[in-house]
Amino acid sequence: MKQKKYKLKYPLKISFTHRLVVSFTLSRSHSPSDDYKVIRYVSVLGERPDCGDLSLNLLEDISLHSSWEIYSLRSNSWRKLDVDMPYSLHCMEGTEVFLDGVCHWLCEEDSSAGPCLVSFYLSNEVFFITPITSNDDYFVFEAWWINLVVLNVSVALFSYHEDMTFHISILGEFGMEESWTKLLIVGPLSCVERPIGVGTKGEIFFIRKDEELVWLDLSTQMIDELGFKEEDYRIIIYKESNLPIGGISN
Repeated sequence: MKQKKYKLKYPLKISFTHRLVVSFTLSRSHSPSDDYKVIRYVSVLGERPDCGDLSLNLLEDISLHSSWEIYSLRSNSWRKLDVDMPYSLHCMEGTEVFLDGVCHWLCEEDSSAGPCLVSFYLSNEVFFITPITSNDDYFVFEAWWINLVVLNVSVALFSYHEDMTFHISILGEFGMEESWTKLLIVGPLSCVERPIGVGTKGEIFFIRKDEELVWLDLSTQMIDELGFKEEDYRIIIYKESNLPIGGISN
């Protein structure tokens, strides 16, 4: 990689921050080229002794501006995307999901587009913004915990609130605020210490107040123990792939 030098009027420590907005590694684009792709948001930050972190977008050189990039496994290269998409400010775990060639991620209330879901098509590189209403008493970004998942071949939003209830909404048509449909409200569940994730069939995994790892079956609304007691847990969805380590041959 070639390096460029920039002369600044004040001492500035430069660091390059790659914000990955999708939780998968390689995802099939569902295009005729049969390619696998990754997208990322690249944010360039500087650090001054008197100011802390400082965005370099204020500099005149446009090459330092934050931008979207896409990687193609077939070409084994990155290139910039000519799109102005909102990005997740905090990149919280569990707020990105991939379904049928489309990357989805949540954007917080203080993003430029307001609270929303961004959906990016890997095949034709277009995106849609679906607003998330704040008129609901159970506004998702005021929840204690949120999780974006695939449920019954649809994008679903799980949230856990102060009154100890889980709310589950399903996304319909992209780009329409009215597309979110409340599917289910579970609880209140006073035994929940903290949720940690959602399984492939909509199972909600959480830590009980006695520190036991348990899961809630939505179909029966029964809670089962998994026989583990640890301080830290993570839920990771594993999907087997036949993709060779060396990439795709031309």
